[in-house]
Amino acid sequence: MHPDRIHEMTLYILNNFQQKTHRLQANTKGFNAIFAVSSVDAAKLYYESFTELQKKSEKLLKVATIFSFVANEEQDTMGNIQDESFDVSAMNSSAKEFLSAAIADYNALFKTNFSLDSNGLHNYYRDLAKQVKTKEIDLLIVVGMFLTGFDDPTLNTLFMDKNLRYHGLMRAYSRTNHIYDATKTFGNIVTFRDLEQATVDASTMFGDKNTKNMVLEKSYKEYIDEHKTGH
Repeated sequence: MHPDRIHEMTLYILNNFQQKTHRLQANTKGFNAIFAVSSVDAAKLYYESFTELQKKSEKLLKVATIFSFVANEEQDTMGNIQDESFDVSAMNSSAKEFLSAAIADYNALFKTNFSLDSNGLHNYYRDLAKQVKTKEIDLLIVVGMFLTGFDDPTLNTLFMDKNLRYHGLMRAYSRTNHIYDATKTFGNIVTFRDLEQATVDASTMFGDKNTKNMVLEKSYKEYIDEHKTGH
């Protein structure tokens, strides 16, 4: 979570978002994306980075975030995604303060009035899901929420700065795989960590040894070699 790295990852997403979500193609309005990060602290840094870098931008991405309390270190070690919880009592004061500020930004954008009181987080979750499905939210930063059980064809890209394995990895990847007529025939995964072996292991476990050939892009060298030889 070095500031320079957070800055570069944020800049990459901003510079490549239109292409990754097919918004530059004719005859399509494109799609939106989820950004899965490793912890609440990482979500805070990325959210602040997007806010800062977009201050002077004319075409702003609408960025939102949501999370619940989980043992993030354990989640990263095991590579699992914990069940979603709307109990905010387990959150520390720093996490509550950050999420409250992010919800306030959301309220200002959509003229809503959500908070962390009572069932506030659950109500915010439901409205956020609706705004994602209607593509009013461009990029949703999450830690564990929305990585399981949320299915919507408007999502085509998952940015990953998070270690997941096996079942958790495939569940997260699957958020992008819902076909949407001729404009979306597959999902797109962009990782900022080396998840190649984890992806091979997971695809082999739930498919077979050849599944990885349908999941992973070829290496840069392979594409260069094909270009040189014309094959």
